[in-house]
Amino acid sequence: MRRLFSPAGGTPLPVTISLFLLFLPAIPGFGSSSDPGATERCLVRIHAPPAKIEALFKRPLDFASHAFRERPLAVLTAEEIDSLAAEGYGIEILERESRLAGVPLDPFYHTLEETQAFLRQAELTHPHIAKLQAIGQTTLWNLPLLALKISDHPEIDEDEPTVLFDGMHHAREPLGNEICLALIDTLLFGYGKEARITSWVDDFEIWVVPIMNPDGYKYIVDQALGSPWWRKNLRDNNQNGRIDPDYDGVDLNRNYDWNWTEAGSSNPADWTYRGPWAFSESETRAKRDLALREKFVLSLTYHSSGEIVYYQWSWPNTSARAPDHSLLQEIAAGLAGKIKKKDGMGTYDYGRQTAASQSGPWMYAVTGALEFLVETGTTFIPLDLAEIESIVASNLEGAFYILDRARGPGLTGRIIDGRTGGPVEADVSIVEIDDFRYILPRKSDPNTGRYTRLLRPGKYTLKIIHPFYLPYCASVEVGSSLKQKNVYLFPLGDRPGDKDRAPRKDRPGG
Repeated sequence: MRRLFSPAGGTPLPVTISLFLLFLPAIPGFGSSSDPGATERCLVRIHAPPAKIEALFKRPLDFASHAFRERPLAVLTAEEIDSLAAEGYGIEILERESRLAGVPLDPFYHTLEETQAFLRQAELTHPHIAKLQAIGQTTLWNLPLLALKISDHPEIDEDEPTVLFDGMHHAREPLGNEICLALIDTLLFGYGKEARITSWVDDFEIWVVPIMNPDGYKYIVDQALGSPWWRKNLRDNNQNGRIDPDYDGVDLNRNYDWNWTEAGSSNPADWTYRGPWAFSESETRAKRDLALREKFVLSLTYHSSGEIVYYQWSWPNTSARAPDHSLLQEIAAGLAGKIKKKDGMGTYDYGRQTAASQSGPWMYAVTGALEFLVETGTTFIPLDLAEIESIVASNLEGAFYILDRARGPGLTGRIIDGRTGGPVEADVSIVEIDDFRYILPRKSDPNTGRYTRLLRPGKYTLKIIHPFYLPYCASVEVGSSLKQKNVYLFPLGDRPGDKDRAPRKDRPGG
């Protein structure tokens, strides 16, 4: 019997591995040992004047994190090291990949199979608030991408705000998985016992996808970290039926369809290869489809490393900022301020990421979700148990902040057909904020008519547009919570004054 770390002090979730383990068949042609001819990589620190460093960030290198702007860390091959050195960059080798090869994963970390077992047991023991779904499958091995929905009625689609947490777009970053599992544990065992947790589960639909890259994670674990810094999935780029670490795989977090060509590499051999086309990978399509269906208000995606929170965004090659810049920066600062750094000296930093090919920019620009990327810890795979537990516990405080922030301030309501009383999927915009040169129109939910916009307190102009209805425009004032504002739309040709009125059957005395 194995138990998950439970920092909230509740009863840890037991996971009986022998009963629920998913045994995965061997794949012919894909061995479990690393390729002895694979190019070794080194973790390096790069030294150069600021102008040269900024130019370096425009290259499709495998940066360990963009948090270290003055002396960036990157995972480089010997060829890349020699090339940069020839250009005048100073290269300090910190660690060689071969030193970690063969070191087993710390028992604290859940393997893919243990994570699957954990999720299935979570649903089994808490069916009243947890429902497990396969939202897609992996590109090579067709493994399920499992998501756990936590809500007071998880079996139905309720008219409630939705929040998403996901981890492990990159195979070498298991801290994201552990944070997601600890969040699940805390919510399930705190429900009905702690008022704050109970209110989150009752009032929201909370989705957790602990492992976005099952193929890649299984690959590095099954070969005892034979390629410990592998980050991609396992697309067979050269279609030769085996895993070639020097050529195969796609960087999932460079595969999203928003300024797709502006980030990552077009070379399959690079570890930031963005794929043959945007959303070429079934893993990223799974998140895309889930996000379009659920219309998340807030989202956290966990990566490693750097101890920094990234928010949306700096537009490529311009000075343009995200339309919701002030709000995004405010939430990022609040989130970062809840997560303690490893050395105890302060909390996480925060900064903008570029609006190119990654999950966060696509989520914000296309779906309207405010997604934040959290770079956890200072290494890809910490091996000290106390350090791992500290990182997980601290990041849970950030997750709790996000759940609290989903309550507002902001504006919410339903868009309703003024004649039938049915829901309407319409474009919902805040005139003072939205700039459709950079983002797509935000839409209400087609099933409920619900829209939700997190905002800072103040006065705004709400505008509702649908091609078959009279347009709606009104001034609204947002205070310290989610202001409720239902809007009734009337078909073209109706009297303009009718657009502010509820249908007769919904009016008192009607």
